[in-house]
Amino acid sequence: MYCSKCGEQNSDRNSYCSKCGVALAKPQPPPQLQPQAAPVPQPHLAPERTSGMAVTSLVLGIIGFFLSPLAILAVIFGIIAMNKISTDPGLKGKGMAVAGLVLGSFGIIVTVIFIAIVIWVSANL
Repeated sequence: MYCSKCGEQNSDRNSYCSKCGVALAKPQPPPQLQPQAAPVPQPHLAPERTSGMAVTSLVLGIIGFFLSPLAILAVIFGIIAMNKISTDPGLKGKGMAVAGLVLGSFGIIVTVIFIAIVIWVSANL
């Protein structure tokens, strides 16, 4: 074995260099390769999906400002979507269902107010 400081060749039994006295590094056996552990299988999670009823409720709620029957449908679809989303953890779209409910409700309220105004005006003419 050779000294790392002065390069002197020493016996393999020496712990220190015979020329400069530096501690000699003992040759290390090559590391044994550890067998790799098999990957741990991950539980299969169903992909999240958006509720079609929630999307329908939102779209009908937006359109319901102009066509009141669609506002009623927006509320109905929103309620159904909220029930399905609360029972199925893989479904998303609660915000859309709530938005459809709110928009549909406003559409119904605006329609009722409009009808009341038309009746009041026609009665006073």
